[in-house]
Amino acid sequence: MEKSKVFYGWIVLIGLFVIYAITNGVILNTLPLFYPELIKEYGWTQDQVTRPAQLLFLLVAIFSPLIGNFMDRLNIKRMMLTGGVMILIGFVLFSRIQSINMLLMAYFIFAIGITLAGIIPSMKIVTNWFVKSRGLAVGILLVGSSLGGALFNPIAGIFIASQGWRTALLSMGMIASVLIFVPLIVAVVTHPDLKSLLPDGNQQESEGSKGVNQISLGYSDVFKSGVFYLMLFITGSMWFCIVGIIQHQALFIKDLNSTVSPASLLSVFFVFSVLGKVIFGKLSDKYPKKSIMFLAVCNLALGALILTIMKSNPDTLLWLYAIVFGIGYSGTFTMIQLSIAEYYHGPSYGKILGLFTMIDTLAGVFGIMTLGKMRTNLGSYDQSFMVLLILSVVSAVCVLLLPKKELK
Repeated sequence: MEKSKVFYGWIVLIGLFVIYAITNGVILNTLPLFYPELIKEYGWTQDQVTRPAQLLFLLVAIFSPLIGNFMDRLNIKRMMLTGGVMILIGFVLFSRIQSINMLLMAYFIFAIGITLAGIIPSMKIVTNWFVKSRGLAVGILLVGSSLGGALFNPIAGIFIASQGWRTALLSMGMIASVLIFVPLIVAVVTHPDLKSLLPDGNQQESEGSKGVNQISLGYSDVFKSGVFYLMLFITGSMWFCIVGIIQHQALFIKDLNSTVSPASLLSVFFVFSVLGKVIFGKLSDKYPKKSIMFLAVCNLALGALILTIMKSNPDTLLWLYAIVFGIGYSGTFTMIQLSIAEYYHGPSYGKILGLFTMIDTLAGVFGIMTLGKMRTNLGSYDQSFMVLLILSVVSAVCVLLLPKKELK
């Protein structure tokens, strides 16, 4: 029987890529474009309008360990399909809100959808299919959220201008549903065994797929490792910076009274984040992951530095920020996911990934809250950007402290 020339894992990856573009690209990166419309219509403050996103991240943090712990016992495709249904319901409810409480309910439903159909099941499936090319494959998967923001931000902007924000949400919900359900049904297979294949398409088992954390680890085993606490600070700090900035970008740009269009700037931001994920993912397959992670965090710190001097020349520095921070945040996010997979892929991977996702998400909630409170109380984002710069620099130092022998 003639073998297919294309390894089916790449087809699975394309399907997951499209789904992730919706679950994380649209819900996390595009919905903030609707915040100014809510402020205009209801007179809410920056702190109030971002409160539902804080709830979303808090709920994802709560749900993630539960889903991760039981994922191997569940039908992953059914789980993701259920998540897609919840996301559609969330868009419909968002379009009909009349109060903060209704918006909170919409984001509660989004949180369930993201947890069931987002990063945890996607990473589990990708790491099942790829070992030698895992860096590139994970980088490509994570590009989905960036490309989702780059493509759907201008689409959302056009819909808002032409249809009004409520109808625009319904239009986005219909697009999101199609792009979740079709790939899941047509392309996604959860494990190469189900297609009588091996990871990476090799005839023999891929090097590195044998004996890698095949012993189930308990939380007590994880907590005894010094690298866990270094990774805890690095990933938590980076998510504080990344999520806080993404949720406040449109509001910050409005504060500057710049001639730069928020939708256009955010599209550039996410286009360059695409490059960051692919480049850093590919580099991690060839060079030590510790070195590549350090480079990514330094890139993020440079982006934070640009934010601290933004007011000196906003029309120029906004574009530079979009390029530098876009590459830095995406590279850092990619390296975090790859490092967790390096350490813990095996029977305990879902459980430990859920734990890190909980920690990172809680840090993201704190980032959104902190930037919102500081903006409301101090009248600007200046001091909060200095906090981001300090956290980025300290995180870079922590990367240097990671043991080489454990981060291959």
